[in-house]
Amino acid sequence: MFSLVLPTGGELWPEVEALAPSLNEIGINMVWLPPAYKGASGGYPSAMIPTISLTSASLIKGSVATKYGDKAQLLAAINALKEHNIAVLLDVVVNHKMGADEKEALRVQRVDEQDRTQIDEEIIECEAWTRYTFPVRAGQYSQFVWDYKCFSGIDHIENPTEDGVFKIVNDYTGEGWNEQVDDELGNFDYLMGANIDFRNHAVTEEIKYWARWVMEQTGCDGFRLDAVKHIPARFYKAWIEHVQEVAPQPLFIVAEYWSHEVEKLQQYIDWSRAKRCCLMPHCR
Repeated sequence: MFSLVLPTGGELWPEVEALAPSLNEIGINMVWLPPAYKGASGGYPSAMIPTISLTSASLIKGSVATKYGDKAQLLAAINALKEHNIAVLLDVVVNHKMGADEKEALRVQRVDEQDRTQIDEEIIECEAWTRYTFPVRAGQYSQFVWDYKCFSGIDHIENPTEDGVFKIVNDYTGEGWNEQVDDELGNFDYLMGANIDFRNHAVTEEIKYWARWVMEQTGCDGFRLDAVKHIPARFYKAWIEHVQEVAPQPLFIVAEYWSHEVEKLQQYIDWSRAKRCCLMPHCR
């Protein structure tokens, strides 16, 4: 477990490494680490940029290291935990992206923010920050380029400049939002930022690749999945089955689903039932 308000400065990973023996002594056998990648501002704000870089040797979003430290420090912390029989869960945020590298010309439709199923028929020609090229990384780790076709919605457009919820006109426009998500606000597929469209096969394959890569790099024992109420259950069913199949040992996987309605939690569990999976949504 960790706090969103941990200080910046790259001290967390060394602190975790130093605490490993005492955590073992008091009976801790598993820890959930914060994201090993960066938000748009470099830390852990309200939305993340899930990237393949993890913390590469290049200057990305203002720094090489993340808010919590660099890659070497992260791996040292994980190794220390494992040496003291403490399993490590990594945080997975794949609902949306922020902090794009380039703007793109695209078409959008306004959406009623209180009822996301109400999509205006008017098509607006505009620009938005939806292209992620990772220019400093220059193809290291992954050559995948994210563009507007990878997303279903956005909350800010330019030329004309306007804030709100906008449905991106892409290959899946006639299908509306993704299904198998929470029905709050009519359909809670869209949360914030550039909303990832899980109907795009190239996107889902890239996220599977990211999972394989991060497991190889870190040797983690499982994942905590962020904001699953906004992500179609069918995606996580396939993703969980994939990571369990390629992992060297069974993974422990827990999901965050903020709802007080037990029926919604049970429905998502039923939708996303996967082999060799422990999916345990959170209640509030």
